[in-house]
Amino acid sequence: MQGGRKSSSVDKAFELIQAVSETGRAGITLGELARHAGVAVSTAHRYVTSLLELGVLDRDAAGSYHLGVTLVTLAGQYLEEDGLRAAARPYLVALVELSGETVHLGILAGNRIVYIDKVESAKSVRLVSRIGSRVPLHCTAMGKAVLALLDERRRAEITAGPLDRRTPRTLTGDALLDELDAVRARGFAIDDEENEEGVRCFGLPIMNASGQPVAAFSVSAPANRFSVEDCHRLAPSALAMAAEISRRIGYVAKNGNSPARGEPAAGRAPYAEARDP
Repeated sequence: MQGGRKSSSVDKAFELIQAVSETGRAGITLGELARHAGVAVSTAHRYVTSLLELGVLDRDAAGSYHLGVTLVTLAGQYLEEDGLRAAARPYLVALVELSGETVHLGILAGNRIVYIDKVESAKSVRLVSRIGSRVPLHCTAMGKAVLALLDERRRAEITAGPLDRRTPRTLTGDALLDELDAVRARGFAIDDEENEEGVRCFGLPIMNASGQPVAAFSVSAPANRFSVEDCHRLAPSALAMAAEISRRIGYVAKNGNSPARGEPAAGRAPYAEARDP
């Protein structure tokens, strides 16, 4: 006999979380969740409401459920000791030394990027940000780097909006789609004061063993000291770092391609060549 008391409510909650996890990026509707768990829709709704409030689940604009940012936080210890964060950390430090600016690492969580690491610039004027913050995909360098490589259906769901115009420079609609084409073509994304006025960022995607864009890293700085030309100057070294981080978490490039290029979507240009470090 098992020791202790077992909560059927906890069991059911974890059953729902597992069902959401198995659907991947497509998400799952409330009705599908209820059928999977063998409960009434009203019962599933009660569980899901609590899980949403706790941040364990997230709901997109179409009403489908995805894993939430709280699970990212709970996984932080693993990421720190034996995962992406450990693999990326030496390269983040090297990129701070190369650029002189603050570098962030983030992972994809629903329709957001969540910061999981940060290496500060030594300069007196630095950006205010914190690990655990969530930022949009459509108007940030890390977000656009990942968004450009998501499968066509997922990308279309996100770019269809509604999208928050956070500054006068935020791109939406056809302008955003053209920008994502450019990101795929050159291998990196630039946030040209699109998320926050006076801040410019440069970001690259990180691929997992399944060939999916699951994370990104970026250089961020005040726009008056970090130009678009600086982003292009850093690109060769940063692309090589992205290739090595991806390799360290299991990505195997096809045909010698760098993970930053990946496999181009139909009708899309592949990423620019990157020198492997």
